[in-house]
Amino acid sequence: MKFQRVLDRLFGRSPVAFGILIASVLFIGALCSMLVLHRVSEHALKENIRTNLKRVAEVAAMVVDPEEHATFTSRSQETSLEYERAIAPLRKLQGSDKDIAFVYTCVLRDGKVYFVLDPTEEGDSDGDGVDDKSHIMQEYEEASDVMVRALREGLATSDPEPYTDRWGTFVSGYAPIRREDGSVAGMVGVDISAETYVQRLAAMRSAMHQGLTVAAILALTVGLLGGLMRGSVLRQREEADRKENEHREQLASAYERLELAYQAVELSRKRFSQLFEGLPVPCLTFDNQLHLFEWNALALDVFGFSAEDALQRPVAEVLGGRFEEGSFDRLAEIVAAGGSVNEACWTDGKRHFLFSCHPLFGPSGEIAGGIIVAVDVTRQQLAEDQVRVQLQELKTAHELLNEANEGLLRANEQLEELAATDSLTGLANKRTLMERLSEFIELAKRGQGFSVIMADIDHFKALNDEHGHLAGDFLLREVGKALRIPLRHVDILARYGGEEFCALVRDSDGKAATAIAERMRQTVQSIPTEYGQITISLGVCAWSPEMESDTTVIEKADDALYQAKRAGRNRVVRAGDPFGEAA
Repeated sequence: MKFQRVLDRLFGRSPVAFGILIASVLFIGALCSMLVLHRVSEHALKENIRTNLKRVAEVAAMVVDPEEHATFTSRSQETSLEYERAIAPLRKLQGSDKDIAFVYTCVLRDGKVYFVLDPTEEGDSDGDGVDDKSHIMQEYEEASDVMVRALREGLATSDPEPYTDRWGTFVSGYAPIRREDGSVAGMVGVDISAETYVQRLAAMRSAMHQGLTVAAILALTVGLLGGLMRGSVLRQREEADRKENEHREQLASAYERLELAYQAVELSRKRFSQLFEGLPVPCLTFDNQLHLFEWNALALDVFGFSAEDALQRPVAEVLGGRFEEGSFDRLAEIVAAGGSVNEACWTDGKRHFLFSCHPLFGPSGEIAGGIIVAVDVTRQQLAEDQVRVQLQELKTAHELLNEANEGLLRANEQLEELAATDSLTGLANKRTLMERLSEFIELAKRGQGFSVIMADIDHFKALNDEHGHLAGDFLLREVGKALRIPLRHVDILARYGGEEFCALVRDSDGKAATAIAERMRQTVQSIPTEYGQITISLGVCAWSPEMESDTTVIEKADDALYQAKRAGRNRVVRAGDPFGEAA
């Protein structure tokens, strides 16, 4: 009776108001629950799309050679075999998924974004008036802040929402192209069209709208029944004094209608449960004691527990496995504080999942537990592990190849040095002298004249025969060192053969060369030895354009040398002079 008096005060005798209240409460409750589930599911789907985009971009970045990527700087290179080879794996990736609109690479130069590789065919296939293909070093003027930040900081990320440029509206994932030292050589972008993105979300929204429609119809039905019950009760009260038996029959009828109302509520709850079951990912709910409360069939199938064993048991105990960072208790603490956790990595040793966890609220707004949405990323994890192993093997092979190359370079350098020098004196040999002679003649033809000095050790055969070959070798080395002293760094000194030496000296008329030759004679004469005083004879000849061949200047210097020998040795004779200077 007290309840009836309260209803009378609130609604008077209006069953319509009472029915509207019941319908409103039921509809709002169903609406809130469905909106929470829709928001959580939509967020999970968006994150899944973004994560997949980012993963695809990271896989694409692995097939791009950063060193080769840096060589593409001109649109003219798009017809080269190197360019075709570079875009081949990107074209394969683009064709592997019909949802991928574009795959491309780009670089950041002076704060601006420029395209580099794009496997898209040239032309306007979509009829929007814009060439579908981006070209090498074409500036991307509409680059988003997310893209610029990803390039600048070397991040693997994706656009949070669709982004519009001259080619259309897309959602993009980005991954850096890294060199071996870890620096960023560029970035790979993978686009899916906004239409594909919206279609994926539209299916979920359509299911929510259908659920809301059913909830509205059920709420109106229950409200109508409640209003009818209220009217029935009022009529019963009016006739209570006159017909007690009729009152009892009406009361029984009211109880029957109340049962129907309860059945309608139960039907609404089942509709809600069907929506929960229909989600395309494993979902579980838990209460404030971290015990499992509800789950969908996909969760039972994926995690392999039975409904009988799971009810009111701790979530961590039922799921098993472990989190790569933290624990389920830590995740629950965040949810209990009103926060959300995205992409918490969970594994049981064989499978890998990304858990997203969000709070569930009670009728009064208090946190009554949480909901877990799990996304299977096992294949992506295995692919990443395989790529890491292959990269390590490739790095090891590259290091071995570099070591072999370095050894080969050192051997080549030693061979070149041995081929260019005289093993006894360390001076240039005759082959090197003749090569440098050609260079001197070419420079002389352009105005930089030179002279040739030929030197021969006096009485070397007698010294060699008397004191032995070791003494002869010693004298050859000492004379070579002494001849080097008066020369400048631009001049060339070589052992010509036997006890003969030849020098190429920068000098236009032979005067400077004659002076240098005289200092050579004096320097050799002052060498202290146990074999007595050592002297040399020298011949000098300046090159002139009238000479018949490249070796003519050496022949004339050699003639001057033998003229010095005939004149008594230990002197310098310049080609064309009748006498030489002696000590």
